[in-house]
Amino acid sequence: MEYFSGSKKLLLFILEDWKLLLFLTVLFALYFYYTSTFDFFEKKGIPYRKPVIFLGNLGPRLRGTKSFHEFQLEAYNSFKGNRYGGLFEGRRPLINIMDPDLIKAITIRDFEYFTDRISLNSKEPKSLSRSLLNLKGTEWKGIRSTLTPVFSSARLRHMLPLIQLCSKQMVQFLEQYDKKDVEMKKTIGHFTLEVIGACAFGIKCDALSDENAHFFNVAEKFDYMPLHKRLMLFFFLIFMPQMIRFLNFSFLNLDSTNELVRILKAAKAERRKSGVKKSDFLQILIDFSEKERAESEKTKADIHLDEDTVDAQLLLFLIAGYETSSTLLSFAIHVLATKPELQDKLRAHIKEMTEGKELDYDLIAQLHYLDGFLLETLRVFPPVARVDRVCTKAYTIPGSSIHLQPGDVVAIPLYGIHMDPEYYPEPKEFKPERFMNEDKKNRASHLYLAFGAGPRNCIGLRFAMLSAKLAMVELVKNFKFSACEKTVDPIQFDKRSLLLKAQGGLWVRIEKL
Repeated sequence: MEYFSGSKKLLLFILEDWKLLLFLTVLFALYFYYTSTFDFFEKKGIPYRKPVIFLGNLGPRLRGTKSFHEFQLEAYNSFKGNRYGGLFEGRRPLINIMDPDLIKAITIRDFEYFTDRISLNSKEPKSLSRSLLNLKGTEWKGIRSTLTPVFSSARLRHMLPLIQLCSKQMVQFLEQYDKKDVEMKKTIGHFTLEVIGACAFGIKCDALSDENAHFFNVAEKFDYMPLHKRLMLFFFLIFMPQMIRFLNFSFLNLDSTNELVRILKAAKAERRKSGVKKSDFLQILIDFSEKERAESEKTKADIHLDEDTVDAQLLLFLIAGYETSSTLLSFAIHVLATKPELQDKLRAHIKEMTEGKELDYDLIAQLHYLDGFLLETLRVFPPVARVDRVCTKAYTIPGSSIHLQPGDVVAIPLYGIHMDPEYYPEPKEFKPERFMNEDKKNRASHLYLAFGAGPRNCIGLRFAMLSAKLAMVELVKNFKFSACEKTVDPIQFDKRSLLLKAQGGLWVRIEKL
C-alpha cells in the first residue's frame, strides 16, 4: 500500500507541477547542449580560456569593448609560449595555432587536410555562397586554377596602362581638396573602385569624375548592416547556429550586393552581345564558362563554372579589390601624414628612381623602399586579424598526440604574429626596412600573413600590390599629406567591424605640390 501511495503522490506532483518540471527539463537540456563542448580542449590537453555559457569567449566582442584585432591580439598574447591555445566562439571550439612550424604545416605542407574555410552555410544568394571564399574541396581547387591565369605577369603588364590612367584621374580628383582636411578611406575608395571597374570588367564607374556616382555609393555600403540585423545574426550564430542554414543571412549588405550583381550581370550580357574580346577578369570567366559548357554537352560532365558561380567570382573580385586596396592606401596615407620623415624619404626614393623614366612594370618592381613601405603598412594594419581553416580529414598535430577530426576549426592569429616582437622587433614601430634586403630573406614567408599563406592565399595579391604602388607613386609625387585636427594617432580601431576600420575615419590634410 505504501508503494502505491508513494506512486500516487509522485503522479499528483507531476500533474500539478508539470510546467515547472518541463521548465527545469528544458533548462537542463539547454545547459547541457551549450556546455557539452566545453571539455573539448581539456580532453586534448590544450591550454584554453575559460568560456562562459552561450558566449564562449566572445563577451568583449559582443559588448563592443574590444575591436576584432585587439581581441585577437589579446588572445594571442595570453597563449604565448604554447604551441596552440583554445578559444570558444559560442559553443564552437577554435584552436589557435601559435607555433610557426605548425602554421607552415597547416597552411602549406599539410594543406590537403585543411582545404576549406569557415563559411556561414546560410541560404544567402548564390552570388555570395558560390564565391571562391566559400567554395570547398575539389570545387574550390577547380575554380582557383581557372582564375589563377588572370593574375599572370603578362596580364598585369597589359593592365598597367589602365591603372596608370586611373592613378592620374585620381590626382585630378584629389586636387579639389587642396589645403583641405579629408577622410581618406572613403576618398581613396573612388580610385580603387575605378581601377577594379576598368581592369576587371572593362566598365567606367565614374567614381573619379562624380563624387555621387551610383556604382560607388552602392559599393561603399557592401558591408553595412543595421544594428538590429547585426544583433539577430549574432543571436542565431551563438544560440541557434543550426538554424542558419534555413535563413537568408549574410555578413554583407544584401541590398547592396544584389545591386552590384545586377550591374555586373549587365556588363557580362553586354560583353557577350557585343562580341568584343578583352583581356580582363570578366572575359576569362566568360571564356572558361562557355568552354566548360561546350565540353559538358559532349561528355555530360558536371559544370562547375555556371552562371551563378561566375557572378559570385565577379562580385568577390569587386568587393575584395575595392575594400582591401582602399584600406591599404588610406592607412598608408595616414602613416605619411603622421610620420613626415618617412614621407620625405619615400618621396625622395620615388623621385630618384622614376625621374625622367617611363614608369613600366619592370621599373615598378625596382621600387624596393615603396614595396617595403606598403608591406609594413599591411603588417601593422592588416585588413583581417586572423586566417581560419577547417579540418577536412582526420589529422594528428605533428609532435603531439592531439587528433583533429573533420569539422574541427583552426585559426592562424595573423595580427598576433605581426605584432610579436620575437618575429618583428619593436612591432609598434613602423619600419619599411623589415621587408628589404637581408631582413626579408631571414624571415620565414609564413610569418607574414597579410595575404594569407599557402595554396589558399589571396589570389589577387599581385594585382593589389601593383595598383597600390602605381597609386602611391602619383600620390607622393603630387601631394603632401599632414596631420590635421581630426587626425587620431595612434589609430583607434572600430569595435564593431570584423574588417579593419578606423574609429571616426582616417583624416589628413592634403596640399598640392
